[in-house]
Amino acid sequence: MISVIVPVYQVEEYLDQCVKSIINQSFNELEIILVDDGSPDNCPIMCDKWAERDERIKVIHKLNGGLSDARNAGIQIAKGDFIAFVDSDDWIAPNMYQMMVDAIEKENADICACGIIVSHPENEKALNIPEVVGDSKMILELIYNDTQYPVAAWNKLYRRECWENFRFHNGKICEDAFTTYLLVDHAKKIVQISEPLYYYRIRSNSIMTSEFSHKRMDEEEAWRCNYEYMKAHYPSIAGKAFGFYLQKVNILIHTIPVKEREIYKKEYEYLRNILKRNIWFVLFKSKMSFKYRIKFVLDLIQL
Repeated sequence: MISVIVPVYQVEEYLDQCVKSIINQSFNELEIILVDDGSPDNCPIMCDKWAERDERIKVIHKLNGGLSDARNAGIQIAKGDFIAFVDSDDWIAPNMYQMMVDAIEKENADICACGIIVSHPENEKALNIPEVVGDSKMILELIYNDTQYPVAAWNKLYRRECWENFRFHNGKICEDAFTTYLLVDHAKKIVQISEPLYYYRIRSNSIMTSEFSHKRMDEEEAWRCNYEYMKAHYPSIAGKAFGFYLQKVNILIHTIPVKEREIYKKEYEYLRNILKRNIWFVLFKSKMSFKYRIKFVLDLIQL
């Protein structure tokens, strides 16, 4: 059985599409856990109505604690042999879990990842990811190689044992980047299938697509933790992880509008100093492409 954990908060416009895509899976042995994270709209009522319609659905009503807290609440009561996550504004292909279970059983793997379709209001685009079977080291290298192994929790199926010693970081955004490298490192074998089976909806009002705020600094911390872990446990990957971290810092600092640099002066100077200190690494030691190194320098000049 698969326990599918769905955190729910202010998504009444999208919730029905999400739940329908799960209950209509070709793989029927599901435990669907809808975690109402104190949603102030009609979502709590909608969750209860779904539970009345399908006996596989369980509902948790809790005080608002954020995405990580909601996922952790679902993990706590999950009974399945496998655990999966779906964000409540997204949806999944009808054969997603059957294909992933088949891949895990074929390879005797602990984690399976699948391809992703990014859904914008105007269009959809499939992310090209490689089909891979490998150990922890191989997959970790792919994370820091143009994200050929996406860190998202929701395009994956995990054996239940993967979560025995891990939980999402409460109160953090970029929560998947804080956990995925640890889960991968503690898995014996990981498989990734290239079929795009998870539909990730881009919303203009989401935290990760909105303008800069203090919370966005969690992104810097998450990728710094990745690098520090690689430095301690996988020295051969550390350089690539550090370069990836610097790319994330570069992206993050440019989400701070020029007119707001004084408002976020502490964060701006912190990020800028990271980039300035490491310009030598980027130009002469990193494995970044020549084109990106030039871009990095030009971006730094603008700061």
